[in-house]
Amino acid sequence: MPQKPDKFVPAMYGGIIMGVLSATPFLSFVNCLCCAGIMLGGFMSVYFYKKTLTEEMEALTSADGMGLGAFAGLFGAVASTILSGLFFLMLGNIVNEAILEAMQSGGFLDQLPPDARMQMEQSMVNQGFSLIGIVISFIICPLFGLLGGLIGYAVFRKRESKEEKIV
Repeated sequence: MPQKPDKFVPAMYGGIIMGVLSATPFLSFVNCLCCAGIMLGGFMSVYFYKKTLTEEMEALTSADGMGLGAFAGLFGAVASTILSGLFFLMLGNIVNEAILEAMQSGGFLDQLPPDARMQMEQSMVNQGFSLIGIVISFIICPLFGLLGGLIGYAVFRKRESKEEKIV
């Protein structure tokens, strides 16, 4: 029986998808839906891997899905960190500034005490590219990538027909 193909390239593709969805300003809001962009990267890594499997190879396993998703999550964390840094250098902290302006125009900030308002404004404008964000990215991306890989496994696995189960 032939060996299974390498998981590096499919995981890298899934990680790039994950990184682009997580780092692009305003597009990153897709992750507000239970980290949907991160899970999509893990899911797509399983899809790309499944395309490289042939009939003679062993079937896709749940361990393959979990490994691909977690590996894609590591690639996604790296890609997200690099892209976030580039976007921050090019555009500044455009997303937090837009959120802050929307809160100000809606009158939400006027209801806060002056000290809390000042602290909130400073933290949102100065947040940007932080070490804590990078560490959290290296925890969240592999975990939710793993979940996306398991979903991908459930979708793309070879299902047994009813006749095979009876025999």
